[in-house]
Amino acid sequence: MSNPTAVAKLHLNKRSLTLATPPGILALVIVVSIIIALALQRAGIDPASEDYISGFRNNTGVAGSIIGFLVYLGVQAVATTFPFGMSLGTTRRAYTAGTCVYFVLQSAYVAVISAALLILEKATNHWFVHAYAMDSALLGDGNPLKLAAIMFVFTLTGMSIGGAFGAVFVRAGAKGPLVVGITLVVVLALLVLVLGPQIGAFFGSDVMLKLLSVALGIALLALGGTYLSLRGASVR
Repeated sequence: MSNPTAVAKLHLNKRSLTLATPPGILALVIVVSIIIALALQRAGIDPASEDYISGFRNNTGVAGSIIGFLVYLGVQAVATTFPFGMSLGTTRRAYTAGTCVYFVLQSAYVAVISAALLILEKATNHWFVHAYAMDSALLGDGNPLKLAAIMFVFTLTGMSIGGAFGAVFVRAGAKGPLVVGITLVVVLALLVLVLGPQIGAFFGSDVMLKLLSVALGIALLALGGTYLSLRGASVR
């Protein structure tokens, strides 16, 4: 357990959680989207109308349904395996690097699944009933490569944030994540208050690229916070 690869394999041992759950959540979103589409059509709404397509493609179902799981996945990855990893002789640096490798692999897995589902969705004329789940404006406007990039960054950021909170829990106990969470909310609110007038100008063009850049920056900060927290954490 002295190298990052071994740590990444340790995280991937829970295959029912890491491999089966993400496609399960996405499949559930698709099923719900199909039910909504059928309900709208039974209500007399024309699925070929611009309002129907525009409204459906602006949904946030995929992002909203999976973000909680991704954060949880990051939390449990660190909180449940760190003591075991330390007992097997891994260093804190190797553990953090291996956890980062695992987050990247998991993000790539979710990205590939999402892109495959989008291709299938478009090939079946949106699941045969004009149900838009993966083909949304938020997720790359129907472009599989853009969707894969967005889901990769989205997953990596969510898991990295969860991992940081898991590391704080390992180091400081149950009160640690609460204190950090409250602090972050206050800091974020102050930043919005101070930088509010500049936010609109910053995102005036290339919005998605800038959002992805900000998300990657947050992921890197979270990974750095994970390492700093684990450096001083005791093994219980």
